Amino acid sequence: MRIPSLLRGGIVLLLTQTAAAIELNIDSYDSIKSATKIIAQELADGYWLPGDVHGVPHPPYYWWLHGAILGGIVDYWAMTGDTRFNANVTVGWLRGVSPSLDLQPDEQSFSEGNDDQGFWSIMSIDATERAFPETEDQKEMHAGFLEITQTVQNLQAGRWDDKTCGGGLRWQINPTNDGYLYKNTISNGLFFQQSARLARYTKNQTYADWAERSYKWLREVKIVRDDFYITDGAWLPDCKKFTEKRWSYNYGTLLAGCAAMYNFTDGGAYWKEQIDSILTATYATFFDAESGAIKEIQCQDSDSCNADQPSFKAYLARWMAYTAQVAPYTYSDIMPRLRKNAQLAAATCTGGTSGTACGLKWNTGPKFDGIMGLGEQLSALEVIQNTAPFVAPVGYLVDIDNGGISKSNPNGTGTRGGVHNRNSQYLPYRLRNYDISLADRVGAAIITLVIVVVFALGARFTMIH
Repeated sequence: MRIPSLLRGGIVLLLTQTAAAIELNIDSYDSIKSATKIIAQELADGYWLPGDVHGVPHPPYYWWLHGAILGGIVDYWAMTGDTRFNANVTVGWLRGVSPSLDLQPDEQSFSEGNDDQGFWSIMSIDATERAFPETEDQKEMHAGFLEITQTVQNLQAGRWDDKTCGGGLRWQINPTNDGYLYKNTISNGLFFQQSARLARYTKNQTYADWAERSYKWLREVKIVRDDFYITDGAWLPDCKKFTEKRWSYNYGTLLAGCAAMYNFTDGGAYWKEQIDSILTATYATFFDAESGAIKEIQCQDSDSCNADQPSFKAYLARWMAYTAQVAPYTYSDIMPRLRKNAQLAAATCTGGTSGTACGLKWNTGPKFDGIMGLGEQLSALEVIQNTAPFVAPVGYLVDIDNGGISKSNPNGTGTRGGVHNRNSQYLPYRLRNYDISLADRVGAAIITLVIVVVFALGARFTMIH
């Protein structure tokens, strides 16, 4: 019995499923819309609670996946024109923005990392570039999509750490959390992508400067190696010890950032070189040589994926499609691969009681593999809907001078930046794929002791058990 899949999907049905429950004609826009409508509804019904503390079912799923779902549904609206989930996006967005307008709501702020905040912020720039409709409540709260992304940009730029490793963001925001002594690729990759997309959208050179600084730091410290082997991150104090595992979303987030910078620089040669190198490495690493299917190589074949990892293919597909749009010379290379994966993914969507739950393994033939969950459903949705531009002029991207509707506030910092008060009622357990060494734990414990003493002198905390 494979417990991780049971946790993600609830009950794994190994009974015979109805074949071809989702039919997909990849050359038909109507067929793409019909398929994504079914998959999006399955995702919403099974895994999305927009007004809840988490926004998704509670552990083993984490709050950051709510932001990931919002990004997928923004894409869904842009690609299909279907508004059925738009009100839920708004509810979920305002829940996540929090009273402090910095994507650090009280119930998440102590445990969230720069990557968690970054995923929500990338969803926000998605909505900005798609001209997703904003409500009057958002405008009155100064919670527009662009303004919040700019706020997060300012906060994260303030966390840039030159004192160790010559730069970079730490994984965790709070010094007492495991991972504060780690600079991971996804936190820094999302910051790079965020900076680059803000530069493309606003035409502001300051954002471009941050994009270049953060990307070149990743290259210089060898988190991104010269052969474009992209590690998971590096450990303090000197970033000489790496976590060697490779995840598809790390490649995807850097690809999208490079594409945005290519667009911002009107086809800059440096950024074209980076795009081409990352694409080559992505195809060689994550695309199955026999079937052409995207695979999460670290966990898929071994059936060891945790609750987060089945969703990583969603972001790779999303960001490959984004690259094809803002660096159009890549379109003829990227889109056929996404179209192939859309067909492979749709062929797995015959599981669950509905007969439309999608599987994890797209490379094992037209069948449901018995593994179902939030990540599997979101990945199938993203890879299918992002093929729509191949057959219809949809999903176009705007900027501040051409169709943009979201208000800019480049000086936004929220109403209370930094670390928020701890309330243990809301601390979800974090099942991560990182190895925390004894020395790292001792270091974190010392930091924890110091901070607890300081807080004890100046603040009261309510601990709810």
